[in-house]
Amino acid sequence: MIRLSFTGLCLAILACSQAVASDGSTGDMAVAVAPFGYGDSDGRWISGKLLDALKSELRAAPGYSFVSSGDFEDAASQLGFSSSDFQYGIPPDIACQAASIADADLVVYGFVSACGSGNYTVSWNIGIVNSGTAVTPAASTVIKNSDAVAALADQMVASISQEVGQRAQNSLDMADYHISTENWPMAITSLRQALSVDASLIDARLLLASIYLKTDVDSVRKAREIYEGVLLDNPGNSDALAGLGQVHLNLDMPAEARTYFEQAIEADPDNASAYVGLASAFNAMGMIDEAVNSFESALAQNPQNLQARYALGLLYVQTGNYESAIPNLEGVLAAHPDFTNLRLKLVAAYSETGRHAEAADNALIVLEEQPDNTQLALFTAQLESRAGRSSSAISRLESIISRTGDRQAYMMLATVYRDSGQYGSMQQVFSRLRNAYPNDPVANYMVGSFYYQSGTRQAQVSELVIGNIPTWEKAIQDLNSAISYLNQVTGYRSGQAQEMVAASRNAIALCEEKIDRVRRYSE
Repeated sequence: MIRLSFTGLCLAILACSQAVASDGSTGDMAVAVAPFGYGDSDGRWISGKLLDALKSELRAAPGYSFVSSGDFEDAASQLGFSSSDFQYGIPPDIACQAASIADADLVVYGFVSACGSGNYTVSWNIGIVNSGTAVTPAASTVIKNSDAVAALADQMVASISQEVGQRAQNSLDMADYHISTENWPMAITSLRQALSVDASLIDARLLLASIYLKTDVDSVRKAREIYEGVLLDNPGNSDALAGLGQVHLNLDMPAEARTYFEQAIEADPDNASAYVGLASAFNAMGMIDEAVNSFESALAQNPQNLQARYALGLLYVQTGNYESAIPNLEGVLAAHPDFTNLRLKLVAAYSETGRHAEAADNALIVLEEQPDNTQLALFTAQLESRAGRSSSAISRLESIISRTGDRQAYMMLATVYRDSGQYGSMQQVFSRLRNAYPNDPVANYMVGSFYYQSGTRQAQVSELVIGNIPTWEKAIQDLNSAISYLNQVTGYRSGQAQEMVAASRNAIALCEEKIDRVRRYSE
């Protein structure tokens, strides 16, 4: 069954509503506009009017500032691009480099071309300076008319943040999906895509760093760079301090780690990960008994010392003693039922001890407070399924689908049907997903990934016995289904899809070899 990342859930859903600014500040977004290329004299007139209109709109729009056309053209000249060459449009790499020299965050550039009957097509791009990438909105049609050009400029400026933000949000959605399936390489790729669009997404930066610290990724240096960068932009960030504590734990420097965790707790006394990290630091220093005894002694002297109970509960969670953790977590929540992050820890403790019904009940308490939290609703449905409440899980997932059309809800619903042996219903969910998102690269990617993971798991069965042949045959079937869906993926996910296609073909070859060897040996 798909398992949602508990760390990601505690961080909450990543949002993409922040301003796109290269330095992560909340100031105005500096936008440069390159004169649009053109094919004839009327196109040149439209290009000139469009530049003037965009300049006026950007100066008037809140949250934007306009970079002087002269400054931008001077910057382009420094790169060897003559102003006379603007007739043919500016190359994307020159556009971003010149915008960088002119201290812009974004650059708008494009081309005006005749399309018949006095109409002109305006194709345009939004270059993101800090990453050198570009977003290409849908082209628009305009006539040679001042009011029409002004209206187009207004529409373009109004859509800049939406276009850039949607690109980042799409990448964050894919990262969230990959995290839920613990596909860390793909999660890293998706988060880096989101950050290439908007480097100011602190939660995405922190989540990327936390993935780099996982044992099956193991890139402590990259994680450290990210945490230090966050602290440069946001001094005293508790999560970044706790992250550096974890970095030092990975570097086998528990004393230094302890200092960072204590600083993180000082910055945010409700930072559960910092308490967990502090417990790990004590453990690494061989002081786990001292830590437990200290917290237990504090509780003996004052049973109402919720901070000690809080720390002790998290310490037991850290050491995997979930049975001992549960009463401490319950004690804190009895006094502070609004401690959402702690309740989610209790949910995890219940789940780890197989008490899925109680885990689901507590997840529902949080969900009542956050009814629009789709990610939490998905996690709750997953717990309900584990608790044997398949009908509740199915009903919840259907509700999510009817309310939001969430692709991941389709995938989890298919998983519930698969795990309960209802393969016909599972296939119907896939059909519904494709009907809801016809020819959609994300839908094809998600279904393909589902079959890829299913087939890969079955292909990993290694014992060469006749009884495993049906498993390998089913793996081949699932992997071929994966290839069929993944080959339909287009856009910036196509590279990832083709990597899985190649891996699927290799897995198929291995399964065929195992089947052949078993059959030959059994003769």
